Amino acid sequence: KVGDPFSPDTYQGPQVSKTQFELIMGHITSSKDDGATGHLGGKQIGQEGYFIEPIIFTECQPDMKIVREEIFGPV
Repeated sequence: KVGDPFSPDTYQGPQVSKTQFELIMGHITSSKDDGATGHLGGKQIGQEGYFIEPIIFTECQPDMKIVREEIFGPV
């Protein structure tokens, strides 16, 4: 469950800042633009806070940014 980080049934809270949120969303967009296939999520959750649905990518190639860089997010 994505939500309140202080709730015992939550496994993922929000991103720490707007900067980190935008960086992660940029990685998701560039991964799709580079040809990776996104499955299940990858969108902002709600209008408040910096919550992102976890996403799984397939069809990734070694030269893609998503493979080369550590994202520090739900990707």
